[in-house]
Amino acid sequence: MPGLFGLDFHGTVVLGFAVALFVLLAWGRWPLETVSLVILVALPLLFLFAPYEVGGEVVSPFGFFFGFGHEALVAIAALMILGRSLVVTGALEPAAAWTAKALERWPQAALLLVLASAMAASGLVNDTPIVVILIPLLSIAAQRVGQPVAGLLMPMNFAVLIGGMATTIGTSTNLIVVATAADLGLPRFGLFDFYPLVAAAAVPALLYLWLIAPRLLAGVPAMTTESDAAVFEAQIYIGEDSKSAGATLEKALAGLDPYPHIREIRRGAGIAVVPSARVALQAGDRLLVRGTVDELKELARVLGGEMHGAHDRAEADAPDDGEDGAEDVPALPKNEMLAQMIVTEDSLLSHSTVRRARLATLHEVVMVGLRRSGGGARWSRRDLADAVLQPGDVLLLQGTQDALLRAQAERTGLLLNTMTPVPRAAKAPIALTVLAAVVLLAAFKVMPIALAALAGVAALVLLQCIDWREAAGALSTKVVLLVASSLALGQALMLTGGIDFMANGLLAASGGVSPRWVLVALMFMLGVLTNLVSNNAAAAVGTPLGIAVAAGLGVPPEPFVLAVLFGCNLCYLTPMGYQTNLLVMNAAGYRFGDFARAGGPLFILMGSALSAMLIVVYEL
Repeated sequence: MPGLFGLDFHGTVVLGFAVALFVLLAWGRWPLETVSLVILVALPLLFLFAPYEVGGEVVSPFGFFFGFGHEALVAIAALMILGRSLVVTGALEPAAAWTAKALERWPQAALLLVLASAMAASGLVNDTPIVVILIPLLSIAAQRVGQPVAGLLMPMNFAVLIGGMATTIGTSTNLIVVATAADLGLPRFGLFDFYPLVAAAAVPALLYLWLIAPRLLAGVPAMTTESDAAVFEAQIYIGEDSKSAGATLEKALAGLDPYPHIREIRRGAGIAVVPSARVALQAGDRLLVRGTVDELKELARVLGGEMHGAHDRAEADAPDDGEDGAEDVPALPKNEMLAQMIVTEDSLLSHSTVRRARLATLHEVVMVGLRRSGGGARWSRRDLADAVLQPGDVLLLQGTQDALLRAQAERTGLLLNTMTPVPRAAKAPIALTVLAAVVLLAAFKVMPIALAALAGVAALVLLQCIDWREAAGALSTKVVLLVASSLALGQALMLTGGIDFMANGLLAASGGVSPRWVLVALMFMLGVLTNLVSNNAAAAVGTPLGIAVAAGLGVPPEPFVLAVLFGCNLCYLTPMGYQTNLLVMNAAGYRFGDFARAGGPLFILMGSALSAMLIVVYEL
């Protein structure tokens, strides 16, 4: 069946799938999981209803599900669980706590130590746990010494990302590139085979992150990490015994200056009252307000209202059927505290609501405020309990310290202003030993990393370092579906000639220039792409593309495979370039342009240095 651009029908359709995938990922309106699932359904259906032959054999539609059993996905999932064990046992916290003290006493020297340590650690441990642990510790240390936290968090995050590209297990992207290249017949890269290349390029990058990047971020508006510094959207409940019940708003707020903006007064079933000086407050009113924690607490005190009560607790968890149910819910204890909790990628609240998660009933904590990712609070007519939460959103929670810590342990989110006691500190040495054993087994090629990591998970479970609920919580549906769909799409492009088509296009565009410049163009092209779409998707398509380009040039494929690997890790330009970018964006209040300002020079520096290293080492 005829196609377009010299491709047959299947090649044209699969190439269209690839373009659609990247457009949808860049658009960001559909969840990554949905896009990945569509690809996993569409590809088999195409080859089921329009059979396709390669080498005289019909391509099986079910062959595109091979990614679910691929060694790259097995290794990624096992390494996620290994990284989770370091968090639940607190294995990394002693070193991180010491770093926080050093930052307080020797800020400049300690910052250099933090950056270097984060770089070194992220080659062996998943990036996200390192960033998650360092965010609150660096924020607290910065507040103590009066240093802007914006000058610490983004450089630390970028240092972690640089370190992650140094080994085959540093990121899921690396694992996909290495495994795909091996599938295509290349000798498998060893754990530290390209470590010297990244280490050499990381030296000028480290100096940049230490001396220059903090200065470029000096203009970021100051934002401390204490609970009273962030602005939240919240509700205050006027009870029967409230002193402001029956009083006008002007009289009730007498003496409170300044006070948070009162956005709306919600009364009864669906009645919204516009706030004005002469509006009389009634028992049962809920005031939708916006302010810092201190402002909210002061407003509640002056009004004689509550930031929550038994009424709010029942309403937050009740089905949306109009029933109150307050009489069935006991009053909350009085010895409570406020705490901020960030919604992470693996949080039970991610892409869900407080009402659906039954936060109060199951965890005995109540959400009293919400701060959307990126800073500030955005007013909405939707009840807080019905707001769909996204990774990076910060909840203002009220509850006892024990309840808050339990909620965190059960994957509700990450507490930002509370140091969490280590629940299984005695198991920390075991978790570290298991991780070290996995690394050594893979480094000395005793066994493949997928098998070594899976054996490590078995050891952790048998030794009770981590339970199955925590292990399951470490896995990301987004990553699993994205890896499987990316591998399937890459396979389809290979089978139908799409990779050769793109390789020929790149070679034609290069106009016969030296292979070294084609390598540079390939790395920077994928570097830009990875800041707009998934790193894993770019890696799955880029790896066979790099091999095909090298074959067309008549040069060894290894430097081009590494160019793909390095390019897919240059995710410094946008907040969506990598998930840890979003975490530091929320914690420090960075804006979109801050990533381009501080990450742009690093993008050029790392891309140029890595390209030069590949050209020199492989004599291109």
